[in-house]
Amino acid sequence: MQRSYVIGLEGGGTKTRVMLTDLQGRVLSYQEAGSAHPNKDPHAKQHIQEVVLGAIKEANVERDQAQYFVAGLPGYEQRQDLEWANPLTEIPGLSCPRLIVNDSEVGHAGAFLFEPGIMAISGTGSNVMGRTEDERILFNGSFGHYARTAARFLSYDAVYQILAGQIKHEDQPLKKKVMQFWNVKTSHEFRGRASQQFIENRMERDRQFGLMAPLLTEAALENVPLAKKVCDEAVHSLEIGIRLLGGSFEAEIVKVCYIGSVIRSTYIRQHLTEKLQKNANKKYQVVEPSLSPVAGAIVMALKQCEIKIENKLLIHLLQHPQSRIN
Repeated sequence: MQRSYVIGLEGGGTKTRVMLTDLQGRVLSYQEAGSAHPNKDPHAKQHIQEVVLGAIKEANVERDQAQYFVAGLPGYEQRQDLEWANPLTEIPGLSCPRLIVNDSEVGHAGAFLFEPGIMAISGTGSNVMGRTEDERILFNGSFGHYARTAARFLSYDAVYQILAGQIKHEDQPLKKKVMQFWNVKTSHEFRGRASQQFIENRMERDRQFGLMAPLLTEAALENVPLAKKVCDEAVHSLEIGIRLLGGSFEAEIVKVCYIGSVIRSTYIRQHLTEKLQKNANKKYQVVEPSLSPVAGAIVMALKQCEIKIENKLLIHLLQHPQSRIN
């Protein structure tokens, strides 16, 4: 079918997400594949090619009808990174203009629709990004800060504290659940697995530790001391990252949105919001993201085509469930 369209790709986390829309924002296709992070998955290029070509096939459109391709990639931070990012996103037969940005940028575009604000990400990965009133893009990393709050880090911290004996009697049921997660029955066996780092392959080990994190965010809601300690440390780190960027905004009230399974978990979401309400350098208004990150890549592509992002277009886009954040 001869139909002009744009391509949006978001490669943050464990999945690569691709969406195709026409120039009015109507979604033509959506597909997912494995990770797009070249440092975490040796098949990143294959995943990107498969998911883009699969989405084009599903939409029943021709490759030469693509008008723009925006790819948000993890690990992309500066123009020198184009040396690896360009080959990673080259698709056979796709000759349209291409824009490569950090995956946080497509997330921010979706969350705030190019308006000023701070986006805090904590899920598979962790990042805090802001777009100021004068359109400067800042990261907490710009200040040398890293919020060690990705799901796997919560789990690592909890496991280390269990092994170090830094737990209370009230933590025993959680310890039992953690041991069940790792399929061990005794503390001796648990320590033995831990001394072998549980899983030899680092990528798979990190993935499994990430899957363990909901045990902690759910236990924190039940006032389990170990879980609260780990989650409170994550809240504090995210608060620092947000406030670091907040000082660069001119407005007295700065909008903030949360993206990712960890930061959107009930305990961390509630406690971080409460912390941000306390006066310091700025006042913060927590808002819901307007669009998902992959839909953010779409609006960036449409904007590159000089198409205005108006309400009718957004209504079309939001009709697809993957354009929204649950």
